[in-house]
Order: sequence, then C-alpha cells, then structure tokens
Amino acid sequence: MRKNIIALLVVALAITGVWSCKKDKISGDSKDLIMGSYLTLGALINGNLDFSNQAATVSMKVGSRGEKVASVNVYASPDGGSDKSTWKLIKTLPYSDSMVISVSTGELAKALAPGTIEPGNQYVLQNEVVTASGAKYSAANTPTNFSSFPAYKFGLTWKATAVCAFSQAASVGAYKVVSDDNWQDYAPGDTLTVFPGPDANSLSFYAYPAVQAGGVNRKPWIVKVDAATGTATMASQAIGSYGSVVSSAKASGFVFSCTGVITLSVDVNYGGTVYAAQVLTIKKQ
Repeated sequence: MRKNIIALLVVALAITGVWSCKKDKISGDSKDLIMGSYLTLGALINGNLDFSNQAATVSMKVGSRGEKVASVNVYASPDGGSDKSTWKLIKTLPYSDSMVISVSTGELAKALAPGTIEPGNQYVLQNEVVTASGAKYSAANTPTNFSSFPAYKFGLTWKATAVCAFSQAASVGAYKVVSDDNWQDYAPGDTLTVFPGPDANSLSFYAYPAVQAGGVNRKPWIVKVDAATGTATMASQAIGSYGSVVSSAKASGFVFSCTGVITLSVDVNYGGTVYAAQVLTIKKQ
C-alpha cells in the first residue's frame, strides 16, 4: 500500500498538477488521468452553529489547486456520507481565491427540511468544485487516497456543530436522568438538582458517586460553560468515595440551555483506575 501511495505522489509531482479521472473515479492509472481541481482549507473560522439564531453562521476560508475554479456548490449531507444523490444543495457561490464560505442556521435548516436542526448534533457539509471547463469535483468522486493526506489540506468536507448560548438562569433546577448507560450509578428517571455557580458561567450538581451506588463524602461537580456555545468542561476534581474507594473525575460535553439538556462524557478515576467516556445525559423538568 505504501508503494502505491508513493507512486501516486510521484505521478502527481511529475505532471505538476492535481489529477482526476476521465470517468467518475480516480483509478490511479496515469493513462486515465486529466487535470482536476480541489479546494484547500485555509482556516476553519467557526465550526459551531447557534441553532436558535437563524442568522448565525459556520465558515471556512479556502483556496484551490489544479484547474481554475469557477464556482463552488455547497451541500448538506444528511447522512454524513459521500453519496451525492443524498446531498441537499444549500447554495452556489462564485469562486475567488481566499474566499470565505459560510452557511447560516437558516440556510442549513431550509436544506434539511422537513428535518430539524438539533443542538448537540454535527451536520456534514460538502463543497463541490465546478471548474471553468464545467467539470465537478467533490468528496463524491475524490478517493480517500488523496483527500486523507494532511499535506493536501483538502477543503471539501467540513462540519457544523449545532449549539446554543448558555443561560445560567435557564439551566438551574430539577433534572431527570435520561441515560447513564455506561457507569450506571443512575437509572432513567432518577432526579438531580443543578445549582448556579460558583461563577456566572458555571453550574454545580452532585452526580457520581450516587448515594444509591454507595457514594459517601460526595463533592459537587463544578462544570464551566462557554457562554456563546454551551461547550462544557469539568477539570479533574475530587467527587467523593464509593465506600472506601476514593474517586475523582473530569468531563467534557455540552449544556444546552435552550433545550434543557446536559450531556457529559466523564472520565472516572475509581481508586486509581480510569474508566473513560462514561456518558451521563440529564434533562430539565
């Protein structure tokens, strides 16, 4: 495999261009190759999309390689795949070097209708190059042999993570456990209380170790929340003990004030052994 990859790179360098197949796929056979084109990622400006604000945007800066680009078609891929027949066109943009491609909440929602944007979900966006000759190149006809090389900096596929702004006042109160499938201190329907603080952009609550799981000397979890996106983090801290087993934890996830859902992926240090990615989801009542 490594020899094949090197051979492809040598061919590309020898003809000083980016190449694509005369058919729909790149075969790797030099006799079937013509000059193609792709977008390069200059910078991902913003990957978080405020789903409650129709004018909010995700955006990226791009350049190009290969044949001259005339325009860019921007699609939503509902299933996240590279089958173009499933893509939904968002818009077509005239190309210029170092252009910024942006997609708004409203544009994405229109493309996905009747489906809806839900906070916490990632939505795959696909850029399709349309060249001056009318040829089209995208993830649908560009194999991963090329697009997976970091040095190429492909800017064809990107993601929008739906988020909403944090409101401490809206986030405190009584919650019920939706799932604790991994760690299983709680059953669905068990209740937790979320408190404000210790500062304006944080919440606190008692979670692991649960009383019913033998939890003693319990400490409140302190979860810091990014005000703009609801991104949540808990630094490594003592959380209490399971009987005589002293435990600590750290976590990351989201606090979605707009929907009243808190989801955290928790790394539990149980007496020196780390159990990673224990997912706890709770919903406000």
